[in-house]
Amino acid sequence: MRVIILGAGEVGKGLAATLCLENNDVVMVDQDEKLLEDLSETLDIMTFAGNGAWPSTLNAIQVQDAQLIVAVSNLDEVNILSCSIAKQLNPDIRTVARVSNDDYFSELYHLEPKDLGIDHVVVPQVECTSAVMEVIHRPTLKEVVHLSSPGAVICGFQLNPGSPMVGAQLFNFPRKDLLEKVRVCAIWRRGRLIIPRGKERFNNYDEIYVAGDKEFTDALIEWATVEEYKVSNAVVAGANPLALEVAEDLLKSGVNVTLVEPDRKLAEEALDKISGRMTIINADATSGETLQEAGADNCDAFVSILPQDENNVLSTLMAKRLGAKKVIAIINKPDYREIISSMEDIDCCFSSRIAALNSIINLIKGSDRRIGAMLHRISAEIFDMTVVPKCPIDNKAIRDSTCPEEAVFAMILRGNVIIPAIGNEVFQTGDRVVMMGTNQAMRDSERLFVKKSFFG
Repeated sequence: MRVIILGAGEVGKGLAATLCLENNDVVMVDQDEKLLEDLSETLDIMTFAGNGAWPSTLNAIQVQDAQLIVAVSNLDEVNILSCSIAKQLNPDIRTVARVSNDDYFSELYHLEPKDLGIDHVVVPQVECTSAVMEVIHRPTLKEVVHLSSPGAVICGFQLNPGSPMVGAQLFNFPRKDLLEKVRVCAIWRRGRLIIPRGKERFNNYDEIYVAGDKEFTDALIEWATVEEYKVSNAVVAGANPLALEVAEDLLKSGVNVTLVEPDRKLAEEALDKISGRMTIINADATSGETLQEAGADNCDAFVSILPQDENNVLSTLMAKRLGAKKVIAIINKPDYREIISSMEDIDCCFSSRIAALNSIINLIKGSDRRIGAMLHRISAEIFDMTVVPKCPIDNKAIRDSTCPEEAVFAMILRGNVIIPAIGNEVFQTGDRVVMMGTNQAMRDSERLFVKKSFFG
């Protein structure tokens, strides 16, 4: 598939890296020549320096031969216009535009994306807010990753003392009925990924990743959870659009919210937008005194959404030490993910970039897809690969299929049916198989989905 990406920022780079793994022809467009030069040294892509909203640029990169264009520059207007022009030049192309908010397509203006030639709109702050809200009301939940098939999820949750899962092993699991519905894929233990086999014992504070239909993963998590409480009050650090989106959603769910913003102008703007509905404190969100004033020392949830990652890490650590029950940090730098995942005092971390990437990945269909989704919290990968005729696992039972040591078959997507990848289930031609594991194990797993003739 020929794919055009407009914008070589963090989302554009991440998407290019993902699509290169899937053997697509990728063309990256940006006005920053140095950025493109650096990118072409690390990825097998074509680059073009220019404005993606100009018809001359789109003609120069042969938009008429492309199947997909994804506009993720830092200017909403450029993303919208480039998709609109691309659709005029190539009516069959699929168009995806990232915008900073969805006001462009408000019902108030009776304007829909398709009116401008846009097939899909991705709003990172909406996607990230959704990810945060999924875990905020469930104490042990760390993250939920939605795959392209409706209802198919991979969930991470923490085992606390007293859980019936603590001390158990897969071969003597107390709830065999649940293991027939979901696949226990991984354990994240002190910054290390473990693929559990039959004798692996589950310990206190392990983070467990399970895959399957959301109905059944929820059932397992509910059974394994011993600490439940109703979230009634929360503190949000920051007053940028994402922070306000999270605050609004918390208010709508009946939670009392206190917002802390060090910038006076932003604090005043937030007061105008949400006047009388929550407390707003104009002070340093990394100050222990401020956090105590905001009630972080006894809040049910603390979410830090400040512009600087370092401040988000610091404020969540302080809030946790003060007594906040659950703390969540929003990060922008990819390298921070591995650092935060090893910090036991930070319960969850989310990235608007990863949220946007997952949304776009789920829009990309086809038998050549590889990346199924990206995890926010831990350094593991999720692949989504198709069983082809005569590949090593075609018509083979899962128990008889060799899988790399640091990878696991998570689930099978057969049409609209979600099948847990367990036991005697047989892989069939056309099945989409979701796998989870380390970066290298995922690369090694690709051979399982290639016709045997390629290996002699």
